[in-house]
Amino acid sequence: MAQHPDRRVRRTRDTLHQALIELMIERGYDKVTVRDIIGRADVGRSTFYAHYRDKDDLLLVSCTEFLRREIARTSTPGSPLAPLRVMFHLAAQYPQVYGPLIGPKATATVVRAYQQCVTELVGELLGDQPTGTIAFLSHGLIGMLGTMIDPTAPTPPAQAWQRFETLALYGLSGAGPATVGDAGSPAPQ
Repeated sequence: MAQHPDRRVRRTRDTLHQALIELMIERGYDKVTVRDIIGRADVGRSTFYAHYRDKDDLLLVSCTEFLRREIARTSTPGSPLAPLRVMFHLAAQYPQVYGPLIGPKATATVVRAYQQCVTELVGELLGDQPTGTIAFLSHGLIGMLGTMIDPTAPTPPAQAWQRFETLALYGLSGAGPATVGDAGSPAPQ
C-alpha cells in the first residue's frame, strides 16, 4: 500500500527537525552544518534542499510547523491566549531543547528565528490585533519561557503561564475584567 505523499513529506521534515534539535543540544547551533543534519537524518542533500534553503530556514519552518501541530492537538478553551499555553508545557517538558533556542547560550540567529516563529503563531491566533501588539506579546512570551529554563531559579510552568496571561490580558495592574471595568475604564476584550 503506497503511503500518502504528505505523510512522507511530513516524516522527512520531522526527521530533519529532530536531527537539528539533537545536534543543537550536543554541539550548539553555530557548530551544526547542513552536512551534519542530513547525516543524522539519513537523507540526501537534494532532499534537504527540496524542503529548506539552509539550516536557519529548517529551524524556523520546522519549529513553526511543530508548534502549530501541538497547538491544534492540545488546544483548550479559555482566554484568547489559551492555545499558547502549550509552549509553556513544552518548555517544561523539554528544557534541553528550549535552552539552545532561547537560553543564555542561544545564538542571536537562533533567538531571532524562534522569535519569528512565535510572532507568526501569535499573529495567526490573534490576527485582528495590531502588529505592535503581536510583537509585544511574542517577545513577552519568549521572555517568560526564558524564566522557566533559567538554571539558577526556574519559574514553575503554571506560575509562568499565569504571569504571562495576566500581563498580556490585564497589564501591570493585574486587575481582572471586573476590577478594570469597575474602575471606570473599559474591560479588555
